Amino acid sequence: MNGHNARFLNNPEVYLGTIAVECYNIKADALKTALGGVGESSTSTTVATILEFDLVPQKGNYVSLVILGKVGAYGATSRKGRPSVGAWMPYLGQISTPNESKIGRVNLTTVPAQVKFVFSAGLGGCNFVAQQEGLYKMLYHEPTAADWNGANPAYNGNLLLRAGPAYNETRNEIGGFGMAVRHNAGWRLLFQLLNGVSVVAVTHHDIP
Repeated sequence: MNGHNARFLNNPEVYLGTIAVECYNIKADALKTALGGVGESSTSTTVATILEFDLVPQKGNYVSLVILGKVGAYGATSRKGRPSVGAWMPYLGQISTPNESKIGRVNLTTVPAQVKFVFSAGLGGCNFVAQQEGLYKMLYHEPTAADWNGANPAYNGNLLLRAGPAYNETRNEIGGFGMAVRHNAGWRLLFQLLNGVSVVAVTHHDIP
């Protein structure tokens, strides 16, 4: 909307350095409605449907990434331009123990080749975790691990990467938006580090 999708699609990493992105950070009811509208559940660890997204400017100098619906939903509106098409990696909230079965994930290997993005809810204090599980590369939206006493979830397979924003609470720098984007023959993770709605840094990590 208003040119934001075009700027994002042209270069996602550069775009994320220009404006804070909010994505269902504290909008559980809105996410439930959006996923329910395409036959998916907001309490499931996976979402199979490929979705169309729109970047919507908000008062306060940030944008919200919102789910419009299945592929074709954007064209049914009066919006100009084109949407961002992506897979959705659920975030199911904080958990008291590192229980892998309660953590949202996406199978990167089975994301259709024409789909370039994987989106998820804002990070806060979370990390993304990439695992090689047999033939599949899995990506998890891992909740904040502060209460896990150093333990990690018992994911299947081998750890490829655990990454997130460069959190710095003493400077009030928190995790903002995170996503995966196709890069060369693989996937790159992008993270915003925020102070309020100001972008402090954008970092990237390539999944091996």
